[in-house]
Amino acid sequence: MATVRAARFVSTVALSMCVAAMAGGCGQGADQNDAGESRSVPRSPRDQDDLLKSAESALVRRCLTRREVALPPSPDGPVNGAGTGRGTTQDQKASRQRQFPYGIDDPAWAAEHGFGSAAWTTGPDHGDGPRDAPRTRRTQQAQQAPQPGTQAAEQQQRLSDALFGTGRRELSTRTATGLVVKANSDGCLAEAQRVLYGDQARWFRAEVAVNNLEAAAHHRVTRDPAYRAALARWAHCVAPVHKAEDPAELRRAWQRRARDLQPRQATDLQRRYAVAEARCVQRTDLADTGARLEKRHAADLSAEYADLIAEHRRMRERGLRYAVQHDL
Repeated sequence: MATVRAARFVSTVALSMCVAAMAGGCGQGADQNDAGESRSVPRSPRDQDDLLKSAESALVRRCLTRREVALPPSPDGPVNGAGTGRGTTQDQKASRQRQFPYGIDDPAWAAEHGFGSAAWTTGPDHGDGPRDAPRTRRTQQAQQAPQPGTQAAEQQQRLSDALFGTGRRELSTRTATGLVVKANSDGCLAEAQRVLYGDQARWFRAEVAVNNLEAAAHHRVTRDPAYRAALARWAHCVAPVHKAEDPAELRRAWQRRARDLQPRQATDLQRRYAVAEARCVQRTDLADTGARLEKRHAADLSAEYADLIAEHRRMRERGLRYAVQHDL
């Protein structure tokens, strides 16, 4: 049985997105903050997410202050390159990171970008990168870990313990893909979630479940006989260029060959493989088959997890009202 600990973050707290197709819209309405001023819950899911993120972050910081633990400043810079002149570069990066969950289906894009953001995918997925790892929608900052025994390492450990708790992980839940996610209930993050959502254990269970439904639908697609049949047709189509059972294997084959090539040669080979993948995806309807099956499996999962989805929505609404009332 696979067991995965809930992802940790150091400098920011990110909350779950409202999955419209499964969870529906979130509550709206006006309320008053602690100063008696009228303030409304944002209407758009994105603004609601921002409000919950800000509220949880504020509560975490207050908790850390009470525990006399310093939280490092956020490294986030200007949004969308505002005032930096980097908009074009970021647009290019976004284009290169276009997602193809069931194989690249755009030969022109493949000719320009190769495998794009999936160029170094090594997971066992049958599409554009692994999607069945448990998610809690909390970001983990990519940082170089301090050496054990140093003052920086001790400070980071103290911060980690204060944020996420220590000792045995009291909370445990299983995702729709069968993996187990665990977390502590005595850290500042847990305290912030109790304040916002009323019950941290219920929130943890519902959040993990809802945020992994998309991955679970993808997981089911890759095991669906109809998808496996389309994948077999794709493998037959791409064989003249390179024998591979799925797009992920084709990318791993490119990686192995690229190690012995000059950069220009490696790039040319990547584009050749990517174009072959895309043409065969189009010819065999692999991506369309995956997308069609994902809708069906997503609907099945939505029905299976209806109670947790509804509970997640209610707790989000509670958190939004609390954030508005307390001006967080």
